[in-house]
Amino acid sequence: MSVPSHDDILALLDQLRDHTADDLESFHLDFKLSHGPKEDLKVASEYAVCFANAGGGVVVFGVADKIKGRAQAIVGTQGHDVDMFKRGIYDGTRPGIEAEVFALPVPEGTGTLLVVRVPEGPRKPYGTAAGLYKQRVGKHCMPMDGTVFQRAQVASAALDWSGEPAQGLALTDLDPLQIERARQVLRSKAPSSGLLGLSDTEFLQGLEAVRDGRVTHTGLLLFGRREVLARCCPQAQFHYVLHDSETTVARNDIDRLPLLEAVERMEQVFVGPLNPEKEIELGLFKMRIPQYPIEGVREAVLNALTHRDYLHPGEILVRHSAQELVVTSPGGFVAGITPENILRHEAVPRNRTLANALVKLRLVESSGIGRKRIFRSALIYGKRRPQYQTDGHAVTLRLFNRQTHDAVAQVVARLDAVGAEVSLDHLLVLDALMGQSFIDVAEVAQVLQLPRDDAKLVLEAMCTPPLNLLERKGHTSAATFHLAKGVATTLKGKAAYTRTRGLNPVRYAELVREYLKDHQRINNTQLRELLGLGDSPSAKVEASRLFKKWSQEDGFLHKQMEKGKPFYTLR
Repeated sequence: MSVPSHDDILALLDQLRDHTADDLESFHLDFKLSHGPKEDLKVASEYAVCFANAGGGVVVFGVADKIKGRAQAIVGTQGHDVDMFKRGIYDGTRPGIEAEVFALPVPEGTGTLLVVRVPEGPRKPYGTAAGLYKQRVGKHCMPMDGTVFQRAQVASAALDWSGEPAQGLALTDLDPLQIERARQVLRSKAPSSGLLGLSDTEFLQGLEAVRDGRVTHTGLLLFGRREVLARCCPQAQFHYVLHDSETTVARNDIDRLPLLEAVERMEQVFVGPLNPEKEIELGLFKMRIPQYPIEGVREAVLNALTHRDYLHPGEILVRHSAQELVVTSPGGFVAGITPENILRHEAVPRNRTLANALVKLRLVESSGIGRKRIFRSALIYGKRRPQYQTDGHAVTLRLFNRQTHDAVAQVVARLDAVGAEVSLDHLLVLDALMGQSFIDVAEVAQVLQLPRDDAKLVLEAMCTPPLNLLERKGHTSAATFHLAKGVATTLKGKAAYTRTRGLNPVRYAELVREYLKDHQRINNTQLRELLGLGDSPSAKVEASRLFKKWSQEDGFLHKQMEKGKPFYTLR
């Protein structure tokens, strides 16, 4: 059962005729008698914390939970100010919880119940202002024990596990070869770094691998000997699987490696024959396109190693096939990051000390640029847009080799040769247009994860020199954008531009006539499929425009309605 909706609550209240409220309570629902606004606010804050630390839930005040019979169980509430109650919950919780609070009219008791709906919190763990931490377990709110509390803090980045001392570790548990490996990495990227002139002990302190003479978890992950890693951090497991078909495995490596060695191992895989390249002609030159660009692979692996939840028992899993590369990292996104905003959200490292050490070694950026590099490294070669997914317990990144459009790489290379910079935003728009004929501002805003005004500026820049990638159709807010003539010809073939510019309305009508001779009726979805318009909002508008034109008095279609939705037949 999910968090009860308004209608769900009304239906549950009806069940009080034959059940007690206690029978109806669940992981997402609790009933409480009202003891006055002040006492109820204290209880509401505790339950807000309890539900926010779990999967969200609802508290209904004004119902006795041990009495059967609706008229007897519903007592009601009085004297509650909804706005003050909502502010009181926010002020009484840490971090502040924004609960939905509303009065629910009922015929019984005082005539009003108070409903508090709490979403699952993105910044767990939550506590009351008095320092009480609870979470929902079954039908009860139970205090968080120390282990659960620590895991919740690490999962939400409230606690930097990577900066904590690694219990029982001494400097002798660190591998000098790994320390030298780190020096070589830094020397290759920043030979003038002041860290290179330090002794090993000072070098480790500079990276915060050692603090106050104690080895941190960052020191363990970067420099721990293998047997020490296996003993002290068995969950720091790296698993690489190479598939030579859908059902067979050619290579299956499971290791507990210091982080820099794990990254180096992956780089060795993807600069070798397991990551073949193909050549495409580019004028007098040739361009080499790898299955998976090494820059994107490196960033994907570094992100997984840096931002995983190291208290989670799972492993980092890399599945490699000729079709796609899938990197799965234990722990969900933190601090409001989602697949829908990942390109724009500021970086929030779960393991800040580890992330800082990798920044100092020049392996990652502190500004979240790595995510954009992953996208750009794929799109610049005409590969599909990378895809992030999460179930709250793990983050999965998919890099695709199938459905590659080599012509995109040719267009980008030609523009680059004349000094016209093609940005990640431009590449994202081109990627979207490879699967449809035109696009509008609203859809581009979603694709770019930007406000509409910013998305419009990107489109306008693509319509003007030196890019000249797009053309605009229409001058209102409903205007659409499509590939410019030369670009459309290169990317989609000679006929693409003609179809997109709308020089085929007569043929469109002919197609619809033929379709109706076979199927008698047609609707918006079927028309878009027939004409290859796609499923975007602007495509739906275009299909509606065509229907309106063809169903006028001199048109060939007759508009009819069925269950409130239009369909069309031949006159």
